[in-house]
Amino acid sequence: MAVISHHFRRKRTMVLTFVASGSSLGSIIHPIMLNNLLNGPVGFANGVRASAGLVSGLLLIACLCMRTRVDPPTIPVNYIVAFRKSIHDLPFVIMVTGGFLFLTGFYYPIFYLQVDSMQHGINTTFSFYSLVILNAANFVGRISSGYISVFVGVPYVTIGSTIACGGVILGMIGLSSLVSVVVIAILYGYLSGVYSAMAAPLLTALTPDMSELGARMGICFCVTGLGLLIGTPISGALLTSNYIWWAPAVFSGVIAIAGGLTFGLMQFMLIRRQAKRDV
Repeated sequence: MAVISHHFRRKRTMVLTFVASGSSLGSIIHPIMLNNLLNGPVGFANGVRASAGLVSGLLLIACLCMRTRVDPPTIPVNYIVAFRKSIHDLPFVIMVTGGFLFLTGFYYPIFYLQVDSMQHGINTTFSFYSLVILNAANFVGRISSGYISVFVGVPYVTIGSTIACGGVILGMIGLSSLVSVVVIAILYGYLSGVYSAMAAPLLTALTPDMSELGARMGICFCVTGLGLLIGTPISGALLTSNYIWWAPAVFSGVIAIAGGLTFGLMQFMLIRRQAKRDV
């Protein structure tokens, strides 16, 4: 994402959303592959090896295709200095905090929608394809977010999508039929796609010195990645072997909404900063 940001200026946000949509396309194919491998004659171990081989091969191709627009700076970016500047940038710190909170609840539907639908008596074959529906909607969300942000603004699209995602996660408490699975998959897939596509443009908008963009992305993704790391295991612990579905849904939904409200605080601080500059 940092490399792409250097190639475009006027329509950077729209280009970044197009690039982000690629992972959604891959996510449409990957669950189908995994379900057929893990639940077929190949088995779990070889299915995981096949998945790792596919991801590694495609990642290698992607890395080889990247090209920088300009030569590296003669004076390398001092990451210690960039880190110190980042932690003194209040809107950036609030954004990272919001991302950590939101991403703690982000993966709950992605990890548990399929299991949830099967536990509620939905056809197993259809349940396998619930993630395909979610990721197809995710692709549409990522593509359309670039156009929406032109009129609304990246921060407001981020705020709206994260709070709405939290609401959909809370709505998983009522999952009980095939229709509810489809509705949740489409809504959450679309809204989470909008947020995912806005992550890089939001970081870019909050970076005054573009030479520090890579460093700021690293700092942000390191901290917010901890939310991804701990969120799903916490949801699993709350779910228990008795499948108490409301508990992880409430936890994930509330903390996702808290992340969205934190993004709102970030935008408030940005508006105040701009007002002071104008004065």
